[in-house]
Amino acid sequence: MFRILIFFGLHSLCLLDPGALAQNKTAENKHVIFVSSIGWHTGIVVPTYSLPDSIWKSAGDYADMDYLEVGWGDADFYTHDGFNLWYTFKAVFWPTSSVLHINPIPQEVASYYTDTRVVRIELEDEQFHQLSRYLFDALAMDESGKIVPYQEGIYPKSYFYRGSSRYYFPNNSNVWVARAIRRAGLPIWPVWHQTTGSVLNKMEKFGILVVDKE
Repeated sequence: MFRILIFFGLHSLCLLDPGALAQNKTAENKHVIFVSSIGWHTGIVVPTYSLPDSIWKSAGDYADMDYLEVGWGDADFYTHDGFNLWYTFKAVFWPTSSVLHINPIPQEVASYYTDTRVVRIELEDEQFHQLSRYLFDALAMDESGKIVPYQEGIYPKSYFYRGSSRYYFPNNSNVWVARAIRRAGLPIWPVWHQTTGSVLNKMEKFGILVVDKE
Protein backbone atom coordinates (compact mmCIF):
# COMPACT_ATOMS: atom_id res chain seq x y z
CA MET A 1 0.00 0.00 0.00
CA PHE A 2 2.84 2.41 0.85
CA ARG A 3 4.41 1.80 -2.58
CA ILE A 4 1.06 2.56 -4.24
CA LEU A 5 0.72 5.84 -2.35
CA ILE A 6 4.26 6.85 -3.30
CA PHE A 7 3.56 6.21 -6.98
CA PHE A 8 0.30 8.13 -7.09
CA GLY A 9 1.74 11.07 -5.17
CA LEU A 10 4.94 11.35 -7.19
CA HIS A 11 3.28 10.72 -10.51
CA SER A 12 0.62 13.34 -9.83
CA LEU A 13 3.36 15.89 -9.21
CA CYS A 14 5.06 14.83 -12.43
CA LEU A 15 1.90 15.28 -14.45
CA LEU A 16 1.50 18.79 -13.08
CA ASP A 17 4.56 19.90 -15.06
CA PRO A 18 3.08 21.53 -18.20
CA GLY A 19 6.49 21.89 -19.86
CA ALA A 20 7.14 18.18 -19.71
CA LEU A 21 3.69 17.37 -21.04
CA ALA A 22 3.75 19.80 -23.95
CA GLN A 23 6.58 18.20 -25.88
CA ASN A 24 5.19 14.67 -25.61
CA LYS A 25 1.48 15.22 -26.23
CA THR A 26 -0.47 15.71 -29.43
CA ALA A 27 -2.77 18.56 -30.38
CA GLU A 28 -5.61 16.35 -29.07
CA ASN A 29 -3.87 16.29 -25.67
CA LYS A 30 -2.86 12.63 -25.88
CA HIS A 31 0.36 11.07 -24.65
CA VAL A 32 2.61 9.64 -27.37
CA ILE A 33 4.47 6.37 -26.81
CA PHE A 34 6.29 4.02 -29.19
CA VAL A 35 6.86 0.28 -29.36
CA SER A 36 10.15 -0.76 -30.93
CA SER A 37 11.84 -3.94 -32.11
CA ILE A 38 15.31 -4.21 -30.55
CA GLY A 39 16.83 -7.51 -31.61
CA TRP A 40 15.19 -10.42 -29.79
CA HIS A 41 13.52 -7.98 -27.43
CA THR A 42 10.64 -5.58 -27.78
CA GLY A 43 11.05 -2.15 -26.23
CA ILE A 44 8.46 0.34 -25.07
CA VAL A 45 9.48 3.97 -25.54
CA VAL A 46 7.78 6.36 -23.14
CA PRO A 47 8.06 10.05 -22.22
CA THR A 48 10.59 10.61 -19.46
CA TYR A 49 7.84 11.96 -17.20
CA SER A 50 6.33 8.45 -17.14
CA LEU A 51 8.56 7.76 -14.12
CA PRO A 52 9.01 10.16 -11.17
CA ASP A 53 12.35 11.98 -10.98
CA SER A 54 12.69 10.99 -7.34
CA ILE A 55 13.33 7.28 -8.06
CA TRP A 56 16.73 7.89 -9.68
CA LYS A 57 19.92 7.70 -7.64
CA SER A 58 20.75 11.22 -8.79
CA ALA A 59 17.75 13.53 -9.02
CA GLY A 60 16.51 14.07 -12.55
CA ASP A 61 18.87 11.40 -13.93
CA TYR A 62 17.33 11.57 -17.40
CA ALA A 63 15.60 14.92 -17.04
CA ASP A 64 17.24 16.32 -20.18
CA MET A 65 15.84 13.51 -22.35
CA ASP A 66 12.34 13.48 -23.81
CA TYR A 67 11.98 9.70 -24.10
CA LEU A 68 13.22 6.50 -22.48
CA GLU A 69 13.34 3.11 -24.18
CA VAL A 70 12.46 0.44 -21.62
CA GLY A 71 13.07 -3.27 -22.08
CA TRP A 72 12.66 -6.16 -19.63
CA GLY A 73 14.25 -9.59 -19.48
CA ASP A 74 16.16 -12.29 -17.63
CA ALA A 75 18.98 -10.75 -15.59
CA ASP A 76 21.72 -13.07 -16.88
CA PHE A 77 20.65 -13.48 -20.49
CA TYR A 78 19.73 -9.84 -21.12
CA THR A 79 22.92 -8.41 -19.63
CA HIS A 80 25.26 -10.93 -21.24
CA ASP A 81 27.17 -9.85 -24.34
CA GLY A 82 26.33 -12.43 -27.00
CA PHE A 83 24.36 -15.67 -26.94
CA ASN A 84 24.77 -18.02 -23.98
CA LEU A 85 23.11 -21.45 -24.16
CA TRP A 86 23.08 -21.99 -20.40
CA TYR A 87 21.44 -18.65 -19.69
CA THR A 88 18.86 -19.39 -22.38
CA PHE A 89 18.10 -22.83 -20.93
CA LYS A 90 17.87 -21.47 -17.40
CA ALA A 91 15.58 -18.59 -18.38
CA VAL A 92 13.19 -20.94 -20.19
CA PHE A 93 12.91 -23.73 -17.62
CA TRP A 94 12.69 -22.03 -14.23
CA PRO A 95 11.94 -18.57 -12.77
CA THR A 96 14.91 -16.22 -12.69
CA SER A 97 15.63 -12.65 -11.63
CA SER A 98 14.68 -9.86 -14.00
CA VAL A 99 16.20 -6.55 -15.04
CA LEU A 100 14.96 -3.53 -16.93
CA HIS A 101 17.16 -1.86 -19.51
CA ILE A 102 16.55 1.89 -19.66
CA ASN A 103 18.01 3.69 -22.63
CA PRO A 104 17.59 7.49 -22.95
CA ILE A 105 16.66 8.64 -26.46
CA PRO A 106 18.71 11.78 -27.25
CA GLN A 107 16.74 12.85 -30.36
CA GLU A 108 13.39 12.53 -32.09
CA VAL A 109 12.29 8.94 -31.65
CA ALA A 110 11.51 8.18 -35.30
CA SER A 111 14.96 9.41 -36.39
CA TYR A 112 16.78 7.45 -33.66
CA TYR A 113 15.97 4.00 -35.06
CA THR A 114 17.12 2.47 -38.35
CA ASP A 115 16.49 -0.90 -40.02
CA THR A 116 13.89 -1.98 -37.47
CA ARG A 117 10.19 -1.43 -36.81
CA VAL A 118 8.74 1.26 -34.57
CA VAL A 119 5.05 1.97 -34.02
CA ARG A 120 3.70 5.26 -32.65
CA ILE A 121 0.67 5.01 -30.33
CA GLU A 122 -1.41 7.73 -28.70
CA LEU A 123 -2.88 7.24 -25.21
CA GLU A 124 -5.48 9.07 -23.17
CA ASP A 125 -4.55 10.29 -19.67
CA GLU A 126 -5.97 7.26 -17.84
CA GLN A 127 -4.40 4.82 -20.28
CA PHE A 128 -1.04 6.53 -19.87
CA HIS A 129 -1.38 6.59 -16.10
CA GLN A 130 -1.98 2.83 -16.01
CA LEU A 131 1.01 2.20 -18.27
CA SER A 132 3.23 4.38 -16.05
CA ARG A 133 2.07 2.46 -13.00
CA TYR A 134 2.95 -0.83 -14.73
CA LEU A 135 6.50 0.39 -15.43
CA PHE A 136 6.91 1.73 -11.90
CA ASP A 137 5.79 -1.56 -10.38
CA ALA A 138 8.25 -3.50 -12.57
CA LEU A 139 11.24 -1.76 -10.94
CA ALA A 140 12.75 -3.03 -7.69
CA MET A 141 13.24 -0.29 -5.08
CA ASP A 142 15.67 0.04 -2.20
CA GLU A 143 14.69 1.16 1.29
CA SER A 144 14.93 4.81 0.29
CA GLY A 145 12.55 4.43 -2.64
CA LYS A 146 15.28 4.52 -5.30
CA ILE A 147 15.61 2.06 -8.15
CA VAL A 148 18.48 -0.41 -7.85
CA PRO A 149 21.27 -0.26 -10.48
CA TYR A 150 22.46 -3.62 -11.82
CA GLN A 151 25.16 -2.79 -14.37
CA GLU A 152 25.98 -0.51 -17.28
CA GLY A 153 23.70 -0.89 -20.27
CA ILE A 154 24.09 -1.75 -23.92
CA TYR A 155 24.24 1.83 -25.23
CA PRO A 156 25.89 5.07 -24.05
CA LYS A 157 24.11 6.40 -20.94
CA SER A 158 21.84 3.34 -20.76
CA TYR A 159 21.70 1.19 -17.64
CA PHE A 160 20.26 -2.06 -16.34
CA TYR A 161 18.15 -1.85 -13.18
CA ARG A 162 16.87 -4.68 -11.01
CA GLY A 163 13.31 -5.78 -11.69
CA SER A 164 10.68 -6.59 -9.08
CA SER A 165 9.30 -9.71 -10.79
CA ARG A 166 10.59 -13.07 -12.03
CA TYR A 167 11.35 -14.04 -15.60
CA TYR A 168 9.88 -17.38 -16.70
CA PHE A 169 8.47 -19.01 -19.81
CA PRO A 170 6.09 -18.01 -21.34
CA ASN A 171 6.41 -14.64 -19.61
CA ASN A 172 9.27 -13.39 -21.81
CA SER A 173 10.36 -9.87 -22.71
CA ASN A 174 7.91 -9.57 -25.61
CA VAL A 175 4.97 -10.76 -23.52
CA TRP A 176 6.02 -8.21 -20.88
CA VAL A 177 5.62 -5.38 -23.38
CA ALA A 178 2.30 -6.83 -24.55
CA ARG A 179 1.16 -6.82 -20.91
CA ALA A 180 2.15 -3.16 -20.64
CA ILE A 181 -0.01 -2.35 -23.66
CA ARG A 182 -2.92 -4.32 -22.24
CA ARG A 183 -2.49 -2.49 -18.93
CA ALA A 184 -2.99 0.70 -20.94
CA GLY A 185 -6.40 -0.61 -21.96
CA LEU A 186 -5.68 -1.80 -25.50
CA PRO A 187 -7.14 -5.17 -26.58
CA ILE A 188 -4.28 -7.67 -26.72
CA TRP A 189 -3.81 -11.20 -25.34
CA PRO A 190 -0.14 -11.06 -24.22
CA VAL A 191 0.67 -14.77 -24.04
CA TRP A 192 -0.03 -15.13 -27.77
CA HIS A 193 2.77 -12.68 -28.61
CA GLN A 194 5.99 -14.54 -27.85
CA THR A 195 8.11 -12.83 -30.55
CA THR A 196 8.95 -9.21 -31.24
CA GLY A 197 7.51 -9.59 -34.75
CA SER A 198 4.18 -10.71 -33.37
CA VAL A 199 4.07 -7.80 -30.92
CA LEU A 200 4.87 -5.22 -33.60
CA ASN A 201 2.27 -6.69 -35.97
CA LYS A 202 -0.36 -6.23 -33.27
CA MET A 203 0.87 -2.72 -32.40
CA GLU A 204 0.21 -1.59 -35.97
CA LYS A 205 -3.50 -2.10 -35.24
CA PHE A 206 -3.26 0.46 -32.43
CA GLY A 207 -0.99 3.07 -34.03
CA ILE A 208 1.14 4.10 -36.99
CA LEU A 209 4.32 2.46 -38.26
CA VAL A 210 6.90 5.27 -38.26
CA VAL A 211 10.08 3.25 -38.86
CA ASP A 212 10.31 0.12 -41.00
CA LYS A 213 13.09 -2.26 -41.96
CA GLU A 214 15.00 -1.12 -45.03
